[in-house]
Amino acid sequence: MPSLKQLQKHMEKQKIPSDIMAQIDFETDRNNPCSFISAIDKMDELLTKEQRLSIMEQLGCCKTPKVTAPFRAFRQKYADKTVEEKINLMDEINSAHKPPCHLNSDGTLSVYWNGQCPCGAINKLPKPVNVSITYCGCCGGHVRNTFQHTLGVKLQLKEIVSSVISSGGKERCEFLFEII
Repeated sequence: MPSLKQLQKHMEKQKIPSDIMAQIDFETDRNNPCSFISAIDKMDELLTKEQRLSIMEQLGCCKTPKVTAPFRAFRQKYADKTVEEKINLMDEINSAHKPPCHLNSDGTLSVYWNGQCPCGAINKLPKPVNVSITYCGCCGGHVRNTFQHTLGVKLQLKEIVSSVISSGGKERCEFLFEII
C-alpha cells in the first residue's frame, strides 16, 4: 500500500489546488491502512475521475528492476513483434506479476486479475473490507508499468472496470488501458 506521503507528493505533482489538498488528512497515523483508505474516500469527493486515476496509477507498486526484469527481457526478445503478437506469446513469462490480458477491437488493452484482490496490503486488513474502486488505481499503475515494459508501448489507465474489493468479491479486477 502506498503511503500518505507518497499520495500527497503525487497530488502535488498533478497540481491539485491547495484548498482541495487541505481537506485531505495526510498527517493521521501514516502507518494505518485505514488512514490511507480515508484519504482515498476524500479524493472521491473532491477530485474528478481523471485526476484520481492519474494520481493512483503513479503510485503503482512493484516497479523495481527485479520485478520488471523478465518483462524487459521478453520485450527485447520479441522487439520485432507487434503488440498483438507479443500478447499471444506472454505465457512464456514466468512471473506472479503477470495478469491475463487481451487486445480489444477498439485498440485498447484489458488486463484482469481473477480470484482474490492481488494487493497484499488490502488482504492483510480484517474482513469485510469496504474500499473505493479508486484505491485499485494503484494496482492499475503496477499493471501499466509491467505491460509498458512487456509490450514496449506507452499505456494510460482509462478505467478501472471492476474490482474484487469494491464489489465484495462478486467481480474480478479489470483495468482498461489506452495504448498511446
